[in-house]
Amino acid sequence: MRDNTESSFNTTVLVLALCAGVLYSVTHMLNAWLFKQLEFSEHISFLYLPSFLRLANVLVLGMLWGTLGTAIGGILLLFAITWQETWFVSIANIVVSAGTAALSVVVMQLLQKRKLSLTRLSDLLQLAVLHALINSLAHHAVWSVLDPSLLTDVNQLPYMLVGDMNGAIVGALILRWVARHTPIVALARQRASQDEA
Repeated sequence: MRDNTESSFNTTVLVLALCAGVLYSVTHMLNAWLFKQLEFSEHISFLYLPSFLRLANVLVLGMLWGTLGTAIGGILLLFAITWQETWFVSIANIVVSAGTAALSVVVMQLLQKRKLSLTRLSDLLQLAVLHALINSLAHHAVWSVLDPSLLTDVNQLPYMLVGDMNGAIVGALILRWVARHTPIVALARQRASQDEA
């Protein structure tokens, strides 16, 4: 009986991670279409909404499944968009995008010495700023090593930082509202935490 229950949890959380990946890739493409005028490059926008989806995936689904959800979204984007860089650089971008969200949550929890609250706006906003900083620095570090041609302008790091922060703040406000007014976030967290236990 226990094996069936564990299998059910694994399947449910895997489906949630797949859904998170699809949502991430769709939001990325929608963001590029809606805010084309705010783009610095194909990797940098002044308002990048998927920035917060990376964090939401980890906060709602947990470190493992949330990171996997973002990675799935990145892999879907490899097939949906023609990128200028090599596959190796694209995979490195996916690793950074998925990994920095989990790293940001861990660092924030260590700094605060407690778990983050999805309904506490100050937690979400501080996390958004920290993630924007870590993600922007990590992407630029990877680009400087693997493909310096992606470093086209001295202003692109602050532009990416502000874009990730803007997207993460908008997302934080949306997630806080959803967490307070619907059971969706609580149900997804419960499923994910049962599977991680």
